[in-house]
Amino acid sequence: MSSAAEYSQTVAVLAHVSRDFGRLQALAPLDLEVAAGRVLGLLGPNGAGKTTLMSIMACELAPSTGTVTVGGTTVTDASIARRARRRLALMPQRPASVPGFSALDTVEYAAWIKGLPARGRREACMEALDRVGLAAQAKRLLRTLSGGMVQRVHLAAALVSRPALLLLDEPTVGLDPAQRIAFRSLIEELQDTATVLATHLVEDVRALSDELLVLDAGHIRFRGTTAQLEARATPDAPGDSQLERGYMSVLSREQP
Repeated sequence: MSSAAEYSQTVAVLAHVSRDFGRLQALAPLDLEVAAGRVLGLLGPNGAGKTTLMSIMACELAPSTGTVTVGGTTVTDASIARRARRRLALMPQRPASVPGFSALDTVEYAAWIKGLPARGRREACMEALDRVGLAAQAKRLLRTLSGGMVQRVHLAAALVSRPALLLLDEPTVGLDPAQRIAFRSLIEELQDTATVLATHLVEDVRALSDELLVLDAGHIRFRGTTAQLEARATPDAPGDSQLERGYMSVLSREQP
């Protein structure tokens, strides 16, 4: 986790943002800020609204109400949304892969999409692969790599543009314990990047998050630090750790 002295620049601001799909309210109105060098952890059961929130922050889904500001620019139309997406990177839970692409092809394609200049692009892509421990596998086709390796290739693709805002949806799925520890170390080094981490793995949340949101049915059920969530645990709550018990206690309580 980062200390308060290590960050100051607010990268993303959501003001009274909500999202409806017909009569279904997928996300109730919320306000949110994420600053450089900080990690926001998102917890919640399936269908809680995490993916909707991530899609709105990625400027891929327009909110029903409210405004989204990335890097000081408020997104008001599709053209501005396209420009904003160059300042951020989204690594979805199941990134699309082109089987005929190599690891390097995959990262280079992401770099091209983000508008990295041709001069120096190859070097930037190799540097990104090196950061995730895959420089030696750059020429291997994705279909020959393990699931964990493919996940790390997509992380390199997300990092290659050095985004101001990094959105990670279940990024450690398929990684072994050593790879997950290396992933956490990498995220901790991103002092110029605001990171949002959506996951079901409380160990990742505990290790990385400066602030936590627990979403359920589109509503924020908890907002605070991991220590504060642990303090919400009730004695009879299920879970293998104090943080899991706090999380389950928050979800089980009657909400207004």
